[in-house]
Amino acid sequence: MFELAHDFTSRKISPWGGLKYFQRVLDTSGIRDFMKTLPWPERGSNRGYEPTEIVEGFMTSVVLGARRLEHAGMLRSDQVVQEIFGWKKGMASASTFSRFFSKFSLEQNDVIFPQIMRELMTKVPMPYMTLDIDSSIITRYGDQEGAEVGYNPDKPGRKSHHPLMAFCDERKMVVNAWMRTGNSASSTDAIDFLKETFSIVSPDEIGLVRGDAGFANNQIMSYLEGFDKPVPYLFRAKLTTKLKGKLASIKRWATYNNVIKGAGYAEIAYQAHGWQTPRRIVLVRKPKQEGVTRQKELFPDYEDLNRFEYAAYVTNLRESMISIHRRYNQRGEAENRIKELKYDFGMDGFSLQKFAGMETAFRLVMVAFNLMTIFKQAIMMNDVNHRMSTVRFQCIAIGSYLVSSGRKKTLKLSAEGKRRHFLEHLFENLEVIRPPYTFPNA
Repeated sequence: MFELAHDFTSRKISPWGGLKYFQRVLDTSGIRDFMKTLPWPERGSNRGYEPTEIVEGFMTSVVLGARRLEHAGMLRSDQVVQEIFGWKKGMASASTFSRFFSKFSLEQNDVIFPQIMRELMTKVPMPYMTLDIDSSIITRYGDQEGAEVGYNPDKPGRKSHHPLMAFCDERKMVVNAWMRTGNSASSTDAIDFLKETFSIVSPDEIGLVRGDAGFANNQIMSYLEGFDKPVPYLFRAKLTTKLKGKLASIKRWATYNNVIKGAGYAEIAYQAHGWQTPRRIVLVRKPKQEGVTRQKELFPDYEDLNRFEYAAYVTNLRESMISIHRRYNQRGEAENRIKELKYDFGMDGFSLQKFAGMETAFRLVMVAFNLMTIFKQAIMMNDVNHRMSTVRFQCIAIGSYLVSSGRKKTLKLSAEGKRRHFLEHLFENLEVIRPPYTFPNA
């Protein structure tokens, strides 16, 4: 029977040498220096941690897959990572993170994070962006502040939070994000959220605001229409009884196969209850799958509603019906971003007791996500937008150790062959590529 002998070493070794890439993105993007200018809560004493080092430590843990503050302190004994970032006191403990986040208020969050996001957006400029607004549900299992029983199809009756997010579709980045109480509807606080979002990116830079039926209400659309240059929008409309009546009265549908085979298109000017003016509604129908039977309608005019699936879109765009349908279908990328934020960045973790502190952690997750998106797109230059879990194995999980020669320390990374060539190429890109960044698949 073969048994491998073992022994111990006092050499400083880390499994996370690839965090050097994250540190270089922080530095070369200018975000690290910018964050030092922000009004973070003051430390309690001169012996305490620098606020920006706590922030960096937390985001570093997020990049490694942390979901709880106890996970965030997992690098405390990793002196290699401490040297990579130059942290004077090393990684903070879970209790230090908890005390730090408890100092925040919602007002401070609304001062600090729009500035960070605005600075990040200047690193990846573009003339017009598609802004996808979406909400999500984060189930909670305690009595955290703001955790309320609301709409939660996966865990009915369970308390939750209901965050609201805005994504740049072309850059695959988060533009803005708010934590909200669990009893919030999709459109709750949406106007104030959009106002803050438009302080990050100018309304003139928005080519389209897109969202599901939860955002197709009169207040949101009137707000977007109220600018000197109205902001283009495209929302899915609810198929109310009144709108179904309009559907049933349409006798001619234009059929095109450009988006979905056999899809039919029509458009109407429609004024829903509570709207001050009629708006353009694009209607799309597609045949239901064969073998699906439905109870016959009482009135023959409504029988077509059983034979087709319908969707309605309200918009102020003047594009063709096919273009409207295609552009809304592209909204699915926002769902992919939310999944990655949940599964790879712990967006639904860090369940702090205080609501403002929880939102602070939540919004820092978004900053870490954007920084890693810059790394993946601008530095790695991937044609495929790999998930963070893949990138973590590709170039973050690298065995490493420190060697000293006089006063100079060198980080030794364990890699050979094609992988060494790949990792060296990334370091070369980090040395020459500076903002403004360009993304290959945007």
